[in-house]
Amino acid sequence: MTLSKQLLLLISLIFLAIFSVNFVTSINNIRDYLQVESEVHAQDTATSLGLSLSPYILDEDDTILETMVNSIFDRGYYLEIMLENRKGKELVRKTNPSSFEEVPAWFEALLPMQTATARSEIDAGWVMGGTVYVTIHPGFGYLKLWEQAKRSLAFSAIALTISVLLLILMLRLVLSPLSRINKLARSIADGSFETIEPLPWTTEIRNVASSMNLMSGKIEKVISNLNSKLEESSRRMRVDELTGLEMRATFETEMKNRFMSNAKGFVFLLRIAELGKFASTQSTAKVDDFIIGVVKAIRQGLEDSGLPADCIYRIVGAEFVFIADCADQAAAEQTCGKIFSRLEALGQEYGKPEVAHMGGVLFDPHGTIDAMVASATEAYEKALLIGANSFSINQDSGNARNMDEWKALVARVIEERKISISYMAQAHRLTGDQAGELMIEEAMSQVQDDEGEALPIGTFISVAESIGQILTFDMHVVKEVLRRIREEQISHDIAVNLSFTTLASNEFRSELYALLQDNSDIASHLVFSVTAYGATKDLKAFATFIDFAHRCGAKVILKRYESRFISMDDIKEYKLDYIRLARVYTENISRDAEKRRMVEVFKELGELLNVSILAESVASDSDFAAVSEIGITAVSR
Repeated sequence: MTLSKQLLLLISLIFLAIFSVNFVTSINNIRDYLQVESEVHAQDTATSLGLSLSPYILDEDDTILETMVNSIFDRGYYLEIMLENRKGKELVRKTNPSSFEEVPAWFEALLPMQTATARSEIDAGWVMGGTVYVTIHPGFGYLKLWEQAKRSLAFSAIALTISVLLLILMLRLVLSPLSRINKLARSIADGSFETIEPLPWTTEIRNVASSMNLMSGKIEKVISNLNSKLEESSRRMRVDELTGLEMRATFETEMKNRFMSNAKGFVFLLRIAELGKFASTQSTAKVDDFIIGVVKAIRQGLEDSGLPADCIYRIVGAEFVFIADCADQAAAEQTCGKIFSRLEALGQEYGKPEVAHMGGVLFDPHGTIDAMVASATEAYEKALLIGANSFSINQDSGNARNMDEWKALVARVIEERKISISYMAQAHRLTGDQAGELMIEEAMSQVQDDEGEALPIGTFISVAESIGQILTFDMHVVKEVLRRIREEQISHDIAVNLSFTTLASNEFRSELYALLQDNSDIASHLVFSVTAYGATKDLKAFATFIDFAHRCGAKVILKRYESRFISMDDIKEYKLDYIRLARVYTENISRDAEKRRMVEVFKELGELLNVSILAESVASDSDFAAVSEIGITAVSR
């Protein structure tokens, strides 16, 4: 029961108690007064009537006796008037009904009144001529008492109604800030740190509101500071300290982005020649300057060709990868010539004639990262055979199918539902009473060609999107997962990967809504999985999908999370259920204090934002022990 209802009930009960006491006291006092008044009136009437009958009382047959009694009785205030002679013989008796219809019987029974009877002896000279008895009719007293009770109740009901209305208005004015305080507390729990403005005017509530504002501000600062530390640590993890270049993880993300967008261009692998030998004869500072010079030469060579120079990555010490948006083979070769022109100038400056070798491959939007890197490495090996400061470019990454073959194969697989699902990345709880239990697993789609060879799922999804079949594919997977949940009565959650095309589709949402309504009893075990990188393509669509999933009773997980895609400061806007950290954060965490501090920050932010933090594919026992000690929600191995 709300505080306003409690106060309203309490004050109403107090009012009712006071009214009841006053009402009963008032009615009893009025009854006593009417009783005394009736006795006095009865006696006055008996005395007056006795004096009036005195001259005629000895003549018992005189009609004036009855006439005078009737004249008094007809006024209607009397229950009975009786006249007796001196011997007790009844001469005249007039009687009225004992009750009024206007007064309920229960009221008379509840408040009994004694019937007031008075007598007066009638003198006839020196002898007593008779006696007159006057009984006041109690109905008139009851009628007055009943009318008074009704008026009191009516006035009290009006007063109570007005008082309650005024009380409700006052309580709303006084207690309305409490709803704002409650809303603020919930928003803080959800990760939104608002304040109450203006402050309430009631002193006690104003103090509570001020304290809530202070707490909200402090928690927001804590999260902001944690997020700043997290972003800085994340930047140090993914950025090469010497050159300022992004590293392998970012390169893989960029490649996935280009696969999804069917981009064109070339991928190049460059290795500095005999860097170890050069480092053995030079100072550390000079070697560092030389490596920085190599990066600068690559960047300048790209810019000389009119190409963007922001996709250069350092893989290991002497190995670099970069992506050049060259239109064709000739443009790629021209770009390589300009890069090596810069590198040869750098080599002359440092007395190193042989600076580097480079291999490239035409970007294949339906290939894989490993295949393209392998092809670029093969081209690099060819460049080694050519000579110092040489390059070689392969025309393809070894993908045997052309685009038309891919489209036909993907369409056939989806139409015939040749899709199998395996369940991997099983994350078990690390904390709480259910520690060790399976919390969530991921449904992984697997497809094969006509010969039974596994197809790269990334390429398959990309082609399915291009031919407009991705919605059918994703809906089939969702239905299969729901079927398994129902048939096996699964109690843990299962994550289903969605492409961003599907996630943003109103057609898919409409069909999914009907499906989840039919399976509302198990919808809470279904978790829709979106990559952090994919979510950044349209954060507004991502946010609306989260709200949609929650309305349907399902959940959402953001996987492969890195703070460079979406900061934890912004995560609070999306009301996620799970966040699964990218492997880069937990790989070798047992030997990396920086990573450990980052995961600890993730765990603290997850607790503040009410989001379960998961770690994926923790391989080594030492890393698992480190993650367990930190105490994140769950981990998969």
